Amino acid sequence: MKATRLLFAATTLAGVSLLAMQGRSQTPPTTTYVPTTTIVGSHVTGPQGDEVGEITNVVLDRQTGCMAYVVLSTESGGARKTVAVPWSVFSPGSDSHTYTVSVASEKIYNAPVWEASKLEEYNRSDWLGTVYSYYGVQPGGGDMAEIRSGTA
Repeated sequence: MKATRLLFAATTLAGVSLLAMQGRSQTPPTTTYVPTTTIVGSHVTGPQGDEVGEITNVVLDRQTGCMAYVVLSTESGGARKTVAVPWSVFSPGSDSHTYTVSVASEKIYNAPVWEASKLEEYNRSDWLGTVYSYYGVQPGGGDMAEIRSGTA
């Protein structure tokens, strides 16, 4: 009798475990992946909601396949320019085509100009390190950077 109860309990537990595993396998996994087609053309706002610019390009690291940075077209005081900005300073906005930066808008307006014709020069790790340092973030693993404490 005792053996029958133990066998019944073990069978019940195995059945419950199997059902739980089946339920998990049917639940679609969530992801934080974003297609570049939804990034390029996105509007960028500053921490106070002010318009900062538009993302015009995504630059990938050929060796890792990870994002190195995005290129942002911005305008301040009537002057238009493009700048490199690490992905880690962006956060999703109110829709899939809007992002907010965690750095002051003036930081982006005063960033060094990015020029497509100098892409080979921009492949150097010292240049990329300078960009990340400018925004107060650390590069790592294709922009798996963490924001340092304090404001940039």
